[in-house]
Amino acid sequence: MKNLKDQIYYSELYDRFTIEKCQELEKSNGLTSLDHKDKAVAKIKKDFFDKCVAPVAIYFMKGERYCDKEKTIQGWLEKDLALDEKLENAIEPEGVRCIKCSSSKMKCISRDLMNYSKDKDEIVFMFQCEKCSKRRAYWENGKEWEAKPILCPKCSAHLQSEHQRKGNFIETIYTCLDCDYSEAESMDLTRKEEEDMVDVNFEANRKKYCLSSEDGVRYSAEVGHMKAIKDLTDDAKERKSNTKLYDEISKIKKLTIVELQSLLNPALEKADFTSLEFEKPEIQKDVILSFSLQDNKIGREKLVSIQDFQMLVKKTLSYTNWRLMSEGATYKLGFLSGRLRGVEGEEDLKRLAKGNLKNKKIKRRGKVDN
Repeated sequence: MKNLKDQIYYSELYDRFTIEKCQELEKSNGLTSLDHKDKAVAKIKKDFFDKCVAPVAIYFMKGERYCDKEKTIQGWLEKDLALDEKLENAIEPEGVRCIKCSSSKMKCISRDLMNYSKDKDEIVFMFQCEKCSKRRAYWENGKEWEAKPILCPKCSAHLQSEHQRKGNFIETIYTCLDCDYSEAESMDLTRKEEEDMVDVNFEANRKKYCLSSEDGVRYSAEVGHMKAIKDLTDDAKERKSNTKLYDEISKIKKLTIVELQSLLNPALEKADFTSLEFEKPEIQKDVILSFSLQDNKIGREKLVSIQDFQMLVKKTLSYTNWRLMSEGATYKLGFLSGRLRGVEGEEDLKRLAKGNLKNKKIKRRGKVDN
């Protein structure tokens, strides 16, 4: 595996990021919001930041970083594993010849992910001639890799480059042959050595800024408790500002299937609809209940039968958690069938209550117009 590391690597990497974030929050120097022409006031503001603002911010940063750690590391693992699988399963281009001696004995010495085009990484294979050691690189699709030319910022001509090494520094001088432009870049090879140095303060900082499992569980519980209190407060405020809606919800009866049938049968029989039967319910987010019944009123036409039935069901179920589904009822030779939907969640009950309030408003408006 080229990209996938062990669990310790990812855990330490995540904790290093946590340490950096927390240390950044501690820095009050340079914050313009703490500046003041009165030095005494500026000192008070800085002390308040250092003793109150920063510690609280760091407390929540440490806690949230703990809560996100497992999920983030899992994401890193999956990403690196996918990269390794992509590299392993990639197919080497065939028929590569040495550009110098034309030998066909070209050995693939590496395969790496590189940026092929914008927002797209592809695998590039590096081949080396076994005779003259000349190298060529190819993308997985068989196209040869080409170094992107560096263009002159003044005239857009190709820049010539020359490399010189002085100790641990490599200096590259870019020169334009079409104009007088030139620039120099230097690469400090000691930076890599510094990066590889052991951070002697890591464990101490880790203990200071990264929560242990015990402290992390405690933080999660505290945040959960605070969220529960906030939810209760928000719910109380919402109920207070929507008293009509919640009064309407309280009027809705949550019926079981047996109670539903007991409610419908008398009303249906009174209107000459009989033999109401339910099929096995479909348990989804809601409960879907298919039904069938007979129209016993002789001479009642199809459209009238459907209309009478639907109006009766709508009225009978208006203050329950059941509704006739939008496709309505179907009729054939005095036999009606359809589906009912039953709900029990608070949001669904709110929706039903809002519908009832809307219907009441329409009825009141109709009476005024008349």
